[in-house]
Amino acid sequence: MMIEIYGLLGIIIISIILLYYYNKDEEGFTTADPAFRLQGCPSGYSSFYDTDGSTMCCDGEIIANACNGNKQCMLNGTSGSIPNCTAFVMEDYKHKGEQCPPSMTSYYEHMINKKIVKGCTAGPLNNTMDGPANTSQPKCTIYTALDTNIQSVDSCYNQKELDNAECFGKDCTKSLTQTKEKTPVLVTITFTDSTGIQRTAHTRASMQRYLDATKPNWKDSGMDLSKNIAIAEVAKAFYVDRTLSQGDVQN
Repeated sequence: MMIEIYGLLGIIIISIILLYYYNKDEEGFTTADPAFRLQGCPSGYSSFYDTDGSTMCCDGEIIANACNGNKQCMLNGTSGSIPNCTAFVMEDYKHKGEQCPPSMTSYYEHMINKKIVKGCTAGPLNNTMDGPANTSQPKCTIYTALDTNIQSVDSCYNQKELDNAECFGKDCTKSLTQTKEKTPVLVTITFTDSTGIQRTAHTRASMQRYLDATKPNWKDSGMDLSKNIAIAEVAKAFYVDRTLSQGDVQN
């Protein structure tokens, strides 16, 4: 009887171990989410057909209808040890999502005129993983060129700058403002000081980008961003923290 019991326990343990490894992600990739269904191969992958007609995706050269790359996946479905492509996309998005601002952490990519457009959104992705699940979700764009990122109100670069900017004083709000098209966007802080007067200032980093682009010789005028009252960090020290006096600031 004891032998039979131990034998049964052994079978159960082995079954649990096999089930664990069966469900483990291939090469550390996230398990595919059945809610997602890709319309095409992930970025950087080429498609080919398996012997049963299934659409496969390969990250390298396809030779004799077989993948000669490092990774391959099935577009929709699974086949033995070959995972669903959504697992690769989810893992790829996880790493690329580090570019997203804190308020919009869901990274995505989609194709427009054969070009990959990258972005982030606040909330879930749609079932094809190439955009927000709902059109009402806030989103931003990751542009290829740094200048475009700096000059675009809808860029994730500027949204991250806005998220990281400190609010201070009473009734404080933060916003992105642009005085003229194709000029660096300013991170604007609006607040009320202790006397009840509403003030507006801009972060030092965004103001320096703006001045460097629009007034290259701005330093020659004697303007000092570490003292100018139009700079948010200076305005906070003067109006809120009271660590600067009138003689310490430029108006």
